[in-house]
Amino acid sequence: MKLTLQQLAHLFEKYGDGIEIKYFDDILIKGNCYLSTDLVLPAHLPKLEENEITEVEIFYTPGLYEHLNKEFPAEFRKPYGGGRISEMDKLLEDLRDASAQSKRKRYVRMVGEVYGVDSKLGKRIILLRHNEPLDFKKWNNLKREFDRNQVFRYRNSEVAIIIFVDLKVARQKEYIERFKINTDLISMIVTRSQEPGNIIAPDFIPTEDVVSVTEPGVLLEEYIRSNARMIIIGEKLDDFYKRALLQVRNYDKFVRLLVVPAIDYGSIQDFFYQVRLVYNNDRWK
Repeated sequence: MKLTLQQLAHLFEKYGDGIEIKYFDDILIKGNCYLSTDLVLPAHLPKLEENEITEVEIFYTPGLYEHLNKEFPAEFRKPYGGGRISEMDKLLEDLRDASAQSKRKRYVRMVGEVYGVDSKLGKRIILLRHNEPLDFKKWNNLKREFDRNQVFRYRNSEVAIIIFVDLKVARQKEYIERFKINTDLISMIVTRSQEPGNIIAPDFIPTEDVVSVTEPGVLLEEYIRSNARMIIIGEKLDDFYKRALLQVRNYDKFVRLLVVPAIDYGSIQDFFYQVRLVYNNDRWK
């Protein structure tokens, strides 16, 4: 797992001696030699910078990752789930089958790193890197190398939620009402889903993962660009919405949709229950 010198400096400043970080690779620089499994120390950082080293390969541990998630949550997200080899087999096989039926290609991303041993060199190697995309084909090529007791932590390739409210100028007489619907939905998802009782998914970050689309013509483009997991439509469907959603469905037959004809502020918990239900539903199963 690679950390920049700035990230390392931040961790040392925040946690001091309470955090243990080890080198994964040997680093040889003028006047110094840092060996794999040696502790990274704050005093090393200026010397590394002097030698134009901007990032360091460090040894991943779940404890270190908890600190990274706390300090850099968007880059080191919490896992969505985890499992051993048999469970990952089933998960990735399901994603392979879903991808074969749709233009959207689904996979998982690793959380943390998975190590193995080069039997010839007797040296630890990285089999799967943090945040590395993993599909069934890559998994099958590697799984014979894994420890049978290895627990794999992963997150989904799809994360974002699109809030879709049409604000086209051609419908200007309703613009203010539609603008308010759009704003209220974004605010509700971002604010409320940070509350413990309303967490949508472990790897969902409200301040990063809510995307607004206000023109039907760009919905498919944004769905592809953001690799969105779900679309929330902020009012009853009409022909404008149906045409845009048909384009998305032609691209991805398993698209997750939730239509919200009106926001009932008296039943916000029911709304979030529905959001969680749709967001976490794998429609191909």
